[in-house]
Amino acid sequence: MTTIWRFIKYPISLVILVTLFSGCQSDYTKLVKSELAKGVRKDSILLGIRLGNTRNEFNGKCFDLNKQHLVMEGDGHSVQYLFTDSLVHRKPTQIRLLFVPAFDDKEVITNMDLNFSYVAWAPWHRHFQADSLEKKVIKLLMLWYGGNEFVIANVGDNQVPVKVDGNRRVLVYRDDPQRVIVRIEDILHPKYRSSVGLPDDNAGAKNQE
Repeated sequence: MTTIWRFIKYPISLVILVTLFSGCQSDYTKLVKSELAKGVRKDSILLGIRLGNTRNEFNGKCFDLNKQHLVMEGDGHSVQYLFTDSLVHRKPTQIRLLFVPAFDDKEVITNMDLNFSYVAWAPWHRHFQADSLEKKVIKLLMLWYGGNEFVIANVGDNQVPVKVDGNRRVLVYRDDPQRVIVRIEDILHPKYRSSVGLPDDNAGAKNQE
């Protein structure tokens, strides 16, 4: 476990390209403009990991979380976090969360994918399918992050729940019948500024949370 963090270099393959927002997105567009106008940063992701962390900071945090038996090595180059939710489920329910960040050429986190699935998932368990999980994940994210509600935006040919608070954009979509993917992005990073109509030399935001 002490060496795994060295090999976390590349994000998992993406099903969608988040920069391809198109079509009628009035609610989404208004939300992005109003949030960026506030000049406030929202960088929190999970377990003390933040947008803008360096690779070394990320690896160090994961190492400490592993020592506390909170995370372990997941599939591929992901990190696995198992937790029991009783906030949005009627009964305590075990959820598997795999996460892996993407880094820019300065070794800074630009976005992170959170892969949710039920530990007890099976094809014949109707209540453990991704369509049910997606609704729970959205409620859970609202409890974790607070702030604005999700709106629907067009991503490629799909309509996807999207939440924007300051510079942090959160997208939710189903990967397959088992998994729900949550992608968290820093839309002030040059990688994403064009997707919200900002030039690469935008001054950015002034406060952090």
